[in-house]
Amino acid sequence: MNFSSLLIQSVSALAIATREEERIVTEFRYLPEGWAAIGAVALVGAILWAVVYMYRNEGRVGASGRVRGVLAGIRCLILLMLCVILFEPVSVKILRRWIDSYTLVLVDNSSSMDLADHYRDETARDRVATLMGESGDASPRRIEIVEQILGADDRSFLRGLADNNRVKLYGFGDDVELAAAIRATGEGNPAASVEASETDAQPRGALGDVSSARLVFDSSGAATNVERALRRSVESLGNAPIAGVVVLSDGAFNQGASVEEVARFARERNVPIHTVGFGDPSPPRNVRVADVAAPESVVQDDPFAITVSVVADGVVGESLTVNLLERNTTVGGIDRAVHSKQLRIGAGGVIEPVVFERTQSREGRYVYTARVMPLEGESVTEDNERQVAVQVIDAKTRVLIVAGGPSWDYRYLTRLLQRDETFDVSCWLESADLSAVRDGNTVIDHLPREAEELFEYDVVILLDPGGEEIDEPWCRLIDTLVTEYGGGLLYASARPRTPAFMRDRKFRGIQDLLPVTLDPEADLVLNQVGHYQTTPSPIEIPDAAYAHSVMRMADDPVSTKLAWSGLGEVYWHFPVLREKAVANVLMRHGSSRMRNNFGGHVLAAVQYVGAGRTGFLGFDSMWRWRRHSEQAYNRFWIQLVRYLSEGRLLGGSKRATLLVENERPSLGDAVNVSARLLDVRFQPLGRDRFQARVEIDGERKEFTLTAQADRPGWYEGRFVPDRVGNYRLSVRLPATSTEEPVVTERDVIVSRPNLEILNPQMNRAGLIALAEQSEGGRYWEIDEASAIPAEIPDLHEEIPVRSRPKALWDNGLVFAVLAGLMSLEWALRKWNRLL
Repeated sequence: MNFSSLLIQSVSALAIATREEERIVTEFRYLPEGWAAIGAVALVGAILWAVVYMYRNEGRVGASGRVRGVLAGIRCLILLMLCVILFEPVSVKILRRWIDSYTLVLVDNSSSMDLADHYRDETARDRVATLMGESGDASPRRIEIVEQILGADDRSFLRGLADNNRVKLYGFGDDVELAAAIRATGEGNPAASVEASETDAQPRGALGDVSSARLVFDSSGAATNVERALRRSVESLGNAPIAGVVVLSDGAFNQGASVEEVARFARERNVPIHTVGFGDPSPPRNVRVADVAAPESVVQDDPFAITVSVVADGVVGESLTVNLLERNTTVGGIDRAVHSKQLRIGAGGVIEPVVFERTQSREGRYVYTARVMPLEGESVTEDNERQVAVQVIDAKTRVLIVAGGPSWDYRYLTRLLQRDETFDVSCWLESADLSAVRDGNTVIDHLPREAEELFEYDVVILLDPGGEEIDEPWCRLIDTLVTEYGGGLLYASARPRTPAFMRDRKFRGIQDLLPVTLDPEADLVLNQVGHYQTTPSPIEIPDAAYAHSVMRMADDPVSTKLAWSGLGEVYWHFPVLREKAVANVLMRHGSSRMRNNFGGHVLAAVQYVGAGRTGFLGFDSMWRWRRHSEQAYNRFWIQLVRYLSEGRLLGGSKRATLLVENERPSLGDAVNVSARLLDVRFQPLGRDRFQARVEIDGERKEFTLTAQADRPGWYEGRFVPDRVGNYRLSVRLPATSTEEPVVTERDVIVSRPNLEILNPQMNRAGLIALAEQSEGGRYWEIDEASAIPAEIPDLHEEIPVRSRPKALWDNGLVFAVLAGLMSLEWALRKWNRLL
């Protein structure tokens, strides 16, 4: 094993060395010590004295005193060399390596650190004023105070930490990221004067001296996970010594392990934690807009409701003003106030939801902002508003209804949609004679079978079809219409034809699109319960379904639930096994007999499929609802058909479809974007990449959509919002000789994560407990933070590594010198006739 391998193995479990010093020393392997050394010196001295004495008293002729002195010296030199060889002199290479010790600085960059506190605590307010100075903001954002501490006085805080130990600066929220690795620039400290090694995680900021460190943090984390930040940063250093950890946070602790568990981890590693708290520690006096609910899309001139939910903390009996602002983003308008209402906060901070009624006469994308006017002395005002987007549609929804026979639902539904000016309906009744006059606004004389005909429709409704004219190619076209072109599909079951339709595998293309999993024993269940029921059973509506746009019968879930209580009843139904994983169940069978391992039989469900949406109705007695409320019957059908059409109408033009995974993400969440792009012949666009644009507050950026190899014409990409607000996404297909440029747009509204605004006050008790329960830590106020570097010692280590000893006497030169000296002595003695 060579010296380099030995060195690598010796320090493989330790941190990198910041300075190395190599030197070669000579040692004696068997050099006596103590009394043995004294005895050895005495013995050698005695032997040398005896040699000199004998030569001085040599009385034979032929040798002068000078010659005898030379001979005595040679003899003594030979004896001394033999003594040295006896002690075995060796050469050793020693490499001295200094091992870095570290100070970890963990900066909370969750979204709550972007809040600006209006300090009710006078002491805390004075501390902030002292730190920020006279020219500073009276209510700075928490992260700005952090940046002031890290960057104030020529960055003396970081410089002080780096004087003793290397510093690693991390930003953390729900995840942790290395921001910078910092070292001191002075030559006098070997533990902090050399660059980081290649094994360090690549920081997003500076890597080097204090003056180049990046001190700007993006406060967008969805949660505050101190445990993850501490564990990952400590474990990334392996066995390297850690002098201390400095946590700069508001102490939310809303994700990950508890304070006690985090402190226990630090104690087990002998890591002291110093905490600095940011924010107002006093109980909050705060009003926030918790939610703004509105339909995703509405038809031009149709009234719609915007429901605003407001929550108050530490406020009772006061009045609030809620303003509703409106902006047409299609024409680039500005916010204008359209409504205002007064509220009064009840006991326990209870506030009734506020409902605003709106009607739009122009199509476009409208963003509504619900804003609560700040209260006097309110702790945080950044959460006093929230946005929602509504798409106003002018184009008529083209609907194709295919029915096996003239059922009651067929009659009522066709008349309802024909009367509604927002729908263009075509009907194909399979049981009608060839010469019969067909229903619908646009009359057809045959079932559309070609792609050019079928793809003109936004929604296809199958009312218990017989299947005589439906074949496998037609089912494949329906699949393409839904999954690739964003169309909608609804299958409504009925007793005459549905059981046979669901058994026939030639209709698998349609069956697989439905939001339910078929039961292979459906016929057995039907035989057990009977094909005719004379007694109705209740319909059970899941609690989550009341807020769904299809089920909404009033402006709020409570009123909607009351409206449904007198409507639902079911006679015959087609049993299915369960809903699919991504489906939303709207109705279940309420009878205890109609249950399986997955709950009550699904009667109504919807789901997203590719670019489109599908729905399933498992019963045929909906028309009976009219005797209870014709308005509710009509509203349900209108909302259901519009919901199914939104994939097509909101996705963009027929050549360009733009979809987002989540239209209302939290700050810090990545937004995944999908786009289907076709050429003028409606064939997949032949590009590997395509640029999409995102715009907010007048700023425009582009991000790349990459072609999907397994989905021709589909492109995917993502972007990460850096602030709250309304983002406009757009894709533009260039103009051709026969067509104008095609632009499709989508709005994404980004808000703060609820975890970060539910409890906005600084958790001083949690930060104190974390520091005190760690080994040697302490809690510091923001104006005391400059004293932390002096409390963190230098813990760097020095490790010497020795090579294998190399004998200095075991070589030809030493042998030649000895032989030469002995030969010289013999020759001189012979020359001078001495024995």
